[in-house]
Amino acid sequence: MSKRANTAPNTAGSTAAIAPDDAAARLRPTPRGWALFAFGLVLIAAGEFFGLATLRYVGLAFAILPPIVYLLRLLFPPKLELERTVYPTTVAAGDRLRVVAELRNRSVIGVEASAYADVVTGAAARSVGGVLPAIASRLHPREGRRRRRIAYGLSGLRRGIQHVGPLNLEHLDGFGLTRAVQQIGEAVEIEVWPHLHDVDRLDVPALRTGAEVDVAQGRSGEADDVITREYRRGDAMRRVHWRASARAGELRVRQEEHHSEVVAMVVVDSRAFPDAQGTAPLVDDGFELAVSAAASVLKRLHELGYDTEAFATHPTPDADGALLDGVRTPADQGLGAIMRRYMLVLTGDAEDAGEIGAIVDRAMRVGSGPLVYVGRTDQPAEAIAIDLAVAGSPPIAVLVTPGGLDAAATKEAERFAAAGWQVVTMNADARDPWATAARVGGAA
Repeated sequence: MSKRANTAPNTAGSTAAIAPDDAAARLRPTPRGWALFAFGLVLIAAGEFFGLATLRYVGLAFAILPPIVYLLRLLFPPKLELERTVYPTTVAAGDRLRVVAELRNRSVIGVEASAYADVVTGAAARSVGGVLPAIASRLHPREGRRRRRIAYGLSGLRRGIQHVGPLNLEHLDGFGLTRAVQQIGEAVEIEVWPHLHDVDRLDVPALRTGAEVDVAQGRSGEADDVITREYRRGDAMRRVHWRASARAGELRVRQEEHHSEVVAMVVVDSRAFPDAQGTAPLVDDGFELAVSAAASVLKRLHELGYDTEAFATHPTPDADGALLDGVRTPADQGLGAIMRRYMLVLTGDAEDAGEIGAIVDRAMRVGSGPLVYVGRTDQPAEAIAIDLAVAGSPPIAVLVTPGGLDAAATKEAERFAAAGWQVVTMNADARDPWATAARVGGAA
């Protein structure tokens, strides 16, 4: 189950013609051009030595051809217009998107067959490349010859803000004497949200669709003095306020009888875990799985009608300068803002004290709602984090186990279970980590 907030295409068009200074930096003679120039000089010298004027003229023609071609390409570079479409521009990590780029020649000079490389960030490969057929000049009578199309699919993008573009184009002149490299178009931004999964696979009763939780009303007034909201899929029919529905002409649900009175908290352990060399890895699969699990659980709690608060134990300013430090999402609002925070959340320095103390204080003040802690087993959790169990109703721990559920991971999971947590483990190294979800301990 993946989350797409925006499936509208994003089209970025730009006209790129290399300025003279840029062209000089990106235009180079080929080995063939140098060889032809040197061969011409040799023929000129031989003509002088043997007194053969014809040989001198032939050598002169060979020698001046490469400089002439170079100057012509320098003064009249190709004028290529790029129109790029990427759809969708908001995807979940691992989902597929499609890129279509169309090149059109606005110059009177055609462009020979070219090698292209479209720059991509956040993917296994740093670019997507191929060979583009020749593009005719704008004077060519056939429209199809004046433009070329590049289309490809991308999948497996990593969480975060990624980019497609610019397009690098490398082409020779018709004689093969010079090589030009053009960078065309602007980068298109892609938002890659955490992949959202079906939380039912965690086998936690409190997180199942349609789960009922006793909620304190906390409101007063007559039966008709209620706050209602629109009916959403999964709402129990007994929650429908029929009088308000009749007035509104659509199904309305009693707000005070749903979970919005209770705050559910989701805490993700954001400590940076160094590798064997003592440095934090560029891509931490364990943390990526933890973020995916936290976002998936928060989405389910939101569907069940809870107001939610999201925390990171070691919040670090993200690309927007924001922190995941108790971001609240009311039950009647969308998830766009919090999913952007999860998209951008970073790990923090494990040696810092973090905000776990403040999270405990907040949990103790709010209380009465589900509290979900998403952590890892390759480093012991802080004792104060395990003590969060007293504030959750119920407390649920989702523990990511890089390397599988070995003895150390089992011991860590049992620490949580002994403190009253409902514990679920997932193997971060598995092909499908969610298929490895397993309950540990007997907490109810």
